[in-house]
Amino acid sequence: MEQARVIPSDVAFLGFLNACSHAGLLREGRGFFNKILSHGPQPRIKHYGCMVNMLGRAGLLEEAQELVKNMPIKPDDVIYLLSACRTHSNSKLGAWAAERLLRLAPVDGDCYVLLSNFYASLGQ
Repeated sequence: MEQARVIPSDVAFLGFLNACSHAGLLREGRGFFNKILSHGPQPRIKHYGCMVNMLGRAGLLEEAQELVKNMPIKPDDVIYLLSACRTHSNSKLGAWAAERLLRLAPVDGDCYVLLSNFYASLGQ
């Protein structure tokens, strides 16, 4: 696509980011995300979610938190990092994510399951 000077659609970029996240290709994923930011198309919440997931899987939780704090789109309940916080035993960031998650989706049972699993993993 680059050789043909074709700018991928937002759906194609989402596929690239998702693949990079699951394959652990952080450098490549960052490259794709930077291309979206600089050349378009306009990134959507799902693009940010893939990037947050990718950073979380890599253990870069503070960087993921900064991305969430500074993104120009209002976060949704999927964007928060509870699973990555549980995996990397980061209780401080997990508490931050949990508080925001409950504000966004206070009646969503899935949020409480995530919270329960997170706190159980910390022995609380």
